[in-house]
Amino acid sequence: MNQSLGILGGLGPLASAEFLKTIYECNLTALEQESPKCILYSDPTFPDRTDAILGGAEDIIVNLLVRSLENLCQMGVSRIVIACITMHYFLPKVPVSLKERVISLINLIVEEVLNTEKPHLLLCSKGARQAGIFQKHQHWQYIEKYILLPSEEDQDILQKYIYQVKMNGCVEPIVDHINSLFGKYKVDTLIAGCTELHLVNKHLMLSAHNKNYIFDPLISVAKNLGKLMLM
Repeated sequence: MNQSLGILGGLGPLASAEFLKTIYECNLTALEQESPKCILYSDPTFPDRTDAILGGAEDIIVNLLVRSLENLCQMGVSRIVIACITMHYFLPKVPVSLKERVISLINLIVEEVLNTEKPHLLLCSKGARQAGIFQKHQHWQYIEKYILLPSEEDQDILQKYIYQVKMNGCVEPIVDHINSLFGKYKVDTLIAGCTELHLVNKHLMLSAHNKNYIFDPLISVAKNLGKLMLM
């Protein structure tokens, strides 16, 4: 693969670092030299995305996002993954030339629901939910009937655990909570609508006793990187 993938990370740092590791876990070849070329641009100084959305301080995020995407493009990347789903809320305000480079995690989630046509419980940040990031997608009308959202109580619990994962990478408490949601909402598929859940999903994938399924768009990118780089 001659093209380079850019990763805008640091949002939080542990999730984007784990995503880079996942890319190589899914794409190592007999020759190390044929593995994907990636540039991780990890910038944890971005203000909190949920706070910015709920507090109306969007311009600061947009300006930082544009600058970061431009920096990655100047490094010669062909495509870019923004390792923060809430950050996708700001993409409509980004110049088209930059936006076209981005592999949308929202698009991958929508495609998964369209292809499976079964109920999914969508787990995302409070900011993403209140901003209606998924509801603003052009195909929302086709997937709406397949999407369940947690109760306000469960959303608040999830938000607390997401920030714990951001701070210390500890996934055990949120794993127990997430496992309880399969039965509570009577679904067999959850959607990782927050990239911190990538850490949780990797933990669950290593469990021999785990039978539940989480659709994780970062796993999807890693497994389909060659095709996505050509799009």
